[in-house]
Amino acid sequence: MGMRFNAWTYNGKLPAPVLEACEGDRVKITMANHAGTAHGLDSHAFRTSMMHFGPVEPDESMVLDKTMDTPGAFMYHCASGPVTDLHIKSGLYGAMVVYPRDRRLPAARELVVVESAIYGDPDPSGLIPGTSPARAQRNDPAFMMFNGRLEHETLAVAPGERVRAYVVNVGPGVAAIHVMGTILETVYDGTAEVRNVQTYGIPAGSGAVIDFIIPETGTYGLVDHDRLSYLPYGMELTFEARATASPAGK
Repeated sequence: MGMRFNAWTYNGKLPAPVLEACEGDRVKITMANHAGTAHGLDSHAFRTSMMHFGPVEPDESMVLDKTMDTPGAFMYHCASGPVTDLHIKSGLYGAMVVYPRDRRLPAARELVVVESAIYGDPDPSGLIPGTSPARAQRNDPAFMMFNGRLEHETLAVAPGERVRAYVVNVGPGVAAIHVMGTILETVYDGTAEVRNVQTYGIPAGSGAVIDFIIPETGTYGLVDHDRLSYLPYGMELTFEARATASPAGK
């Protein structure tokens, strides 16, 4: 659509870089604040006092140091007291994946999906200069998107292949994750496993690991079934199954 957004970011990326660890790993995160206002970092994978999440003033840094004890797909984001919501909606969010240590998941083609929104309107040149506090307060996005983009390349898969999506929903609202053309074979949500469901709801600020099988050659689309009005803008991840494609790991 030719639009650009002046986002606040971690490491210059929207969404922020994916953080990865295994259950039982000791994770140490150092966040250096190079911005002009206070920022922090809250990972939902950490069990620790919220006071460790910041905020810290400009030109200062903070450290999170903890052993991961719960596998799953987690959101992380800025933590800056009463303005935390505005900071998240300005782009300071990402996904953290903690892999299980003792449970071996079936081989799959894996991807991370972060659902989020833009709360601002483009000027005549297509530039969204920043987040509108009024839109943010109303939870009134101008656009919803996957992985910080409205355009996505088609992903090549093989018939019969398992795909595993680590999905994090920044919000607003519940993400109704559905894959057009197949069933969600297994959803890992905390310690719960849900099997053979058509759509799975992920609340804002939460995540889940979603497995599905590509049944045959053809085209499939991962969507938020409650946000289908954004399909014309590109809010879909498309999978193209070809008989000549090689499954992941082969």
